[in-house]
Amino acid sequence: MMISVKKALYLSVFSLFSLASVKGQNKVPFGVVKAQEGYAMVRVHKDDYRKIIDKIRMKTGDVFVYVKPAPGETEWIWIKYPEKQDSEKPFVRYDSLNKEGMVNKERVAFIDQLPKFTPSKSKNGKSLIFTDETNQKIPTNQRTKVIIDVYPSYAHLKRQEKDASGKILTVDKVKPWGIGNEIPEGMTEIKSIRVQQPGRGSVFVRDAIKNLFQPSMDFENIGVTALDDDHIFLYMINGSGENRYTTLWSINKGRAINQIIYNNPE
Repeated sequence: MMISVKKALYLSVFSLFSLASVKGQNKVPFGVVKAQEGYAMVRVHKDDYRKIIDKIRMKTGDVFVYVKPAPGETEWIWIKYPEKQDSEKPFVRYDSLNKEGMVNKERVAFIDQLPKFTPSKSKNGKSLIFTDETNQKIPTNQRTKVIIDVYPSYAHLKRQEKDASGKILTVDKVKPWGIGNEIPEGMTEIKSIRVQQPGRGSVFVRDAIKNLFQPSMDFENIGVTALDDDHIFLYMINGSGENRYTTLWSINKGRAINQIIYNNPE
């Protein structure tokens, strides 16, 4: 099913589990609702067969992650997604799940199968630049860009809280990602993410990038895709070993509205 560029809305996605495999999907299990109606019904498959238990809405930015094919089904996939917060905030970071069910696979598309932006690096090598080159008729200086700035971290100078085993629980009162019991020498972090679009754009709020350490500079682990100009997705697989993590931001009309993040050990 093809989506209408103008009618398509978005849905970001995530999980606390290891990355699942989907036919044709390479790196991340994130997906978006592609139904023009703007929603997908979540159903159960066990005791109450096909009973509707929830509705995933693109308009409100609901998130989910693909887990596996629904047991005994060919047209349905099993997903997990977080409980939505009651209060409406301009930006939300999700790092836990507590809801699950199945949705019809014809109503969703996977993030890494959407049209991709072209990656490049700045001359100083500290910025990753993703440019939308899907329409060559648009002048170069008017094409949408997402820019990730990576610089040395000063987390070692900030207050740290540790558990009994020595694992760092917080840095500057916020959970860190990409580190374990110590802050390695020469560590880097995401310093800013910028969205550039004709007539609009933004710099990600601090809450959207805080304590994201050891970001990858390898384009094999980073991607920017889009449903249309209004709905863009940025994902990264950062860190290494037991401290590797995966994260995805949903960008709505040039502004990051939510992020999903989870530990994904190698």
